[in-house]
Amino acid sequence: MSAADVTICIPAWHAEPFIARTLACARAQTHKNLRILVSVDQSTDGTEAVCRSQAAEDSRIEVRVQKERLGWSRNANFLLSQVDTEFCFLYFHDDIIAPNYTERLRQTLLDDRDVYSAHCDVEVFGGMQAIYPGIDCSGKPAERLIRLLLAPDQQWVPLRGLMRSELIAQGQRFPVIAGDGFWRFHPYMVKLVAAGPAKRVPEILYRLWDRPKSMTKEWGSEVRTSLLSGQQQSARLCLEIIRRLTLPKAEQQLVVFCLYLCLMTWTRHYQPPDIPLVAPDVISPAFRALRLPSDVSSIGADLFEEVLRVYGALLTLEAKHEGQQGNLPSALRNIAAALSLNPTEAAAHWDLRKMLLDEGQQLTATAVRHRIRMLRDEPKA
Repeated sequence: MSAADVTICIPAWHAEPFIARTLACARAQTHKNLRILVSVDQSTDGTEAVCRSQAAEDSRIEVRVQKERLGWSRNANFLLSQVDTEFCFLYFHDDIIAPNYTERLRQTLLDDRDVYSAHCDVEVFGGMQAIYPGIDCSGKPAERLIRLLLAPDQQWVPLRGLMRSELIAQGQRFPVIAGDGFWRFHPYMVKLVAAGPAKRVPEILYRLWDRPKSMTKEWGSEVRTSLLSGQQQSARLCLEIIRRLTLPKAEQQLVVFCLYLCLMTWTRHYQPPDIPLVAPDVISPAFRALRLPSDVSSIGADLFEEVLRVYGALLTLEAKHEGQQGNLPSALRNIAAALSLNPTEAAAHWDLRKMLLDEGQQLTATAVRHRIRMLRDEPKA
């Protein structure tokens, strides 16, 4: 067998019930020249024993055991620091990869030296069943970043991809900010896509297990306590990466606007409904009085339409929150703005329907148009 050219990095913690399956998937890869590196974060179960048992059967498996609890980000960073092969990828300890996962993504990177990372589509199984397509982040840096930031619900898909290990030497790491909430992914992914194209392989080669006690399932209230500080630090780090690219002014303004859409969408999802909306400039001063840039000629009409769609979806989220707070005039203004950006925004139509019915109005096209016209004349709250 030739020397390994791909490192599979597996950060593991309390994984005894499923880590054997994870390692079996890694060992079954059709591309055999692998280094399978497992870092067992301080655990009280049998994770280490299962890993060492499989390592005794397969010399490609190396097991590291942490003497103190690192948390997911620092454990993943430890693994990245140990990579000495041309390619590597992070393999989450409870997921499943197809036998040809490594072979297909490695060949994608071999076929095009300009591509820095490759990822596939992801199927979610378990508590939820869904298919998440990858994001084809191609083109110049601004276009790549915009495509990434306009898909806030899919940014974790390219994370589960193969990358050139030269990126690690350039500082590709997870920031350790406000614990291990979702915000640590944003600077990591912005840095990855800023470095070079992230190519989508349109095949389902990775399966994500949606299980009750997974890391993301347990965010909940714990994430809410660190939400503001995590998002503030994430915004600062992302803006530093964007500004180092020295983009033309119009492109930088548009990328920053898309960063605003991404981070505020996540913030709105996790913000408790019983408190007023967090102002954008609380997350970052760069988001103060931010407006949709007027010069969007550099990105093309299709991508700009996607900007409008995501902006409309964010306004609809904010309208829903305002409605829950009892601030109907503000909620209706946001719905009207969302529909002006994207007339087919389903959630905006539903929320407008509910609000009109709550007001006792008949749901007719005339009533809707009349209510929206009235909004233009009402003073802002």
